[in-house]
Amino acid sequence: MPDGPAGSSPAAAPAQPPPAPGYGYPPAYPPQGYAYPPPGYVPAVTTSTSAVVGLVLAIASWLVCPIVLAIVALVLAKKSGDEIAASGGRVGGEGLNTATKVVAWINIGLYAAIVVILGAIFLIALVLGAASSTTS
Repeated sequence: MPDGPAGSSPAAAPAQPPPAPGYGYPPAYPPQGYAYPPPGYVPAVTTSTSAVVGLVLAIASWLVCPIVLAIVALVLAKKSGDEIAASGGRVGGEGLNTATKVVAWINIGLYAAIVVILGAIFLIALVLGAASSTTS
């Protein structure tokens, strides 16, 4: 017959006492080697660097080198669009790409309109100056 509680044998090791109040069990060791991600794990989507740089250039084109920076921003938008499409969902930035295109095209359109208006004013002044010099 066993001496201890029912079902225990005298050869069994005694159980460890619970940790002292305020102290927990020591942390578990990290898994060794290379572990596979848990099922359903989806890696984080990164933003395309070209999309970010393109948007920065499109905004900067309002202050410095208007047409040149806007065209460079559009080229970067095309490049980042191709990168995003080829990534299979791992690279994002479609919204930045759209914003880059809108800001750059508005900039190009506005400066083109300014050039046309100034050209028309210059042409009218030229015609009026030529007309006034022939009549006097």
